[in-house]
Amino acid sequence: MLRNVRVLDLSRVLSGPFCTRMLADMGAEVIKIESITGEPMRRYPPFKGGYSSYFTQWNVGKKSLCLDLKQEKGIDLVKRLVSVCDVVVQNFRVGLMERMGLGYTVLRKLNPRIILCSISGFGQTGPETARLAYTDIVQAYSGLDYIAGRMRGPGADPPGFPVSFADTYASLNACISILAALYQREISGEGQAIDISMLDCLLAANDSTLQQYLFSDGAWDRPIGIWRAPLRMKDGHMGVALLLQFERTTRAIGRAELTQDERFSSVAAQVANLDQFLEIVGEWARDITVEEASKIFDEFEIPYAKVNSTREILESQVVKERSMLCDVELPGVGRVPVVNTPFRFSARPTGPQGRPPGLGEHNRCVLTELLDLSEEELEALANEGVIRQERG
Repeated sequence: MLRNVRVLDLSRVLSGPFCTRMLADMGAEVIKIESITGEPMRRYPPFKGGYSSYFTQWNVGKKSLCLDLKQEKGIDLVKRLVSVCDVVVQNFRVGLMERMGLGYTVLRKLNPRIILCSISGFGQTGPETARLAYTDIVQAYSGLDYIAGRMRGPGADPPGFPVSFADTYASLNACISILAALYQREISGEGQAIDISMLDCLLAANDSTLQQYLFSDGAWDRPIGIWRAPLRMKDGHMGVALLLQFERTTRAIGRAELTQDERFSSVAAQVANLDQFLEIVGEWARDITVEEASKIFDEFEIPYAKVNSTREILESQVVKERSMLCDVELPGVGRVPVVNTPFRFSARPTGPQGRPPGLGEHNRCVLTELLDLSEEELEALANEGVIRQERG
């Protein structure tokens, strides 16, 4: 669907590469600019045939152009590519693009239709622009860690998160913004700059706690999300819609009289006395197996799910039928699975458009086909260390 869109990807690690992976899966041509030593995540284990699992996941279907951006000739090549691209995505430290001579003012002169999407921890403006940001830093700053700690009780230590929400939310919002800017360009004929802040994305995705605090003038400072914590069963854990199905839950656990209890006489009362309700349900759950509880929840039509292990979810029928795993070919290894992107369209297929690129693998095709460089010019650039000779 994006087969006529060309993206110049200057981003690294996750907050940009996930965005450009989604664009590539929708058919865009994505040219990944890597340093002479390559994207840092190429060195992140585990590996198959020299390919990092992390790098593979976020960079399938892209082309790799290996440039030394500390040399003026490397910057000049980027500028020339901007003139034949539609979108530039970057997640450098704020101000670095300008110092390299690649700020939006410069790019717009080179190509008035260019769309520049800049992803940073705290935005291109504001008092925290200079702060270095990775997902753990932004999630701590945003209050997400605090909220998670409060779910475990006042004064509890934040548990931390095994998933990089700040990065992935930023990528999702960057992708949405780029698609909107491409649509707007069809109307106006002009590109624009997009400013994506990881912090902004986390705040916008906070579904309840911030607004509860604001609506209560600061009086409400406990996450209602505590009711979302998995229920401990006799032989495992389950996610159960306890509060949303309060009356059904009381009948399911044999405590229908709780609906007449003043502590739970309204939704507001149920929320206010949530700890007590969870303690009652928890006592029931401790003596019930996951299988037994599943039958009971089915009977009373209460939404639930067993807490699956990584193996269990990847081997599940729903993942298979939804095509959330797909294969790519790695040289010398064969076909290996990667996690698919989640969108499904009726008119066009989506998914990885090829394997992850070798470092600098597409130097020749990008520079000769898009910039009309000769073999002699390529050799001279390689000898000067501006480009790194490709390898498979």
